[in-house]
Amino acid sequence: MAYYNTNTAVAYDMTADPYMGEEAFAPARPQRLERPRLDVVGGAGREANQAVSPVFTRVIKVALVLVAMFFALGVARVTIASATAATLNGNAQLNSTLETAQEESSNLEVMRSVYGATTRIRDLAAGTLDMVEAEGGVTVDVSASPVASVQ
Repeated sequence: MAYYNTNTAVAYDMTADPYMGEEAFAPARPQRLERPRLDVVGGAGREANQAVSPVFTRVIKVALVLVAMFFALGVARVTIASATAATLNGNAQLNSTLETAQEESSNLEVMRSVYGATTRIRDLAAGTLDMVEAEGGVTVDVSASPVASVQ
């Protein structure tokens, strides 16, 4: 029993039986288009355990070696650049330290020449300490032993 042949169809759709009148004809079937024929040929396909061609394997290996070399060269380049920068920083710091030491050495030489000058020492002794220069000197001979002269 089909839907269109029952009273339910009339109750739901409020239409008469579809087999009457213009609606009685079924819609035209769509035309099937011709497709090219597909044939399955057995035995010519690649199996799961079949090996990959040696040329493809060699190309992959060469590509991996080139990538590894590129990576190694990049690491070497960065390492050399960082070592160069560290050396240059160390040299700059050493140069600064040497310049400071040379400046201090120059200042010490000036101070030594100023403080060690005999004229300055004489002026300080005479002016500040009220000392006078010695005019003569006394020489003491200690070569003769006083014990030997007693006997």
